[in-house]
Amino acid sequence: MTRTLNLFEAATRRSRLIKQGDLTQVIIDGGGAFVVFTQDFAQVQKWAQSKAASQNLMTDRGRVFEQFSVLISRPGSQAATRGNSKQLESLARAMKQGGFDLGEWALPPELKNVGRPDADALAPKKPAVEPEAGDEPKNAGSERSAPPEKDAD
Repeated sequence: MTRTLNLFEAATRRSRLIKQGDLTQVIIDGGGAFVVFTQDFAQVQKWAQSKAASQNLMTDRGRVFEQFSVLISRPGSQAATRGNSKQLESLARAMKQGGFDLGEWALPPELKNVGRPDADALAPKKPAVEPEAGDEPKNAGSERSAPPEKDAD
């Protein structure tokens, strides 16, 4: 007698699950990859294990993957990146801390620089008020300057 698969087993057939602390990555053979929080993954796994699978792999995967409210996928994956900005930013930061290269993942444009310092933060800061031409800076005496060169006659 053949044992019937539950929905989770059917959906994750021909895929790899990689758990790294707070993150779980699902790599689907021929179907891309996505990352979710391990806690969310465990909830969906528990839900899917209590459901019967159909005979259609794509339908089963769709039913399971739509249960994830927040996920970041690779471009061209079966499951698209979804979630609100704050949730996605939190997941992207966790991915960055976990060693993921965020450039390889489908992120909204506003989250492309998560975990990188802002360009404005790296630029040298300008004084709030520009000194006028006749004013000397307050710390002018602290710097040594070479005496002006004189022309030899």
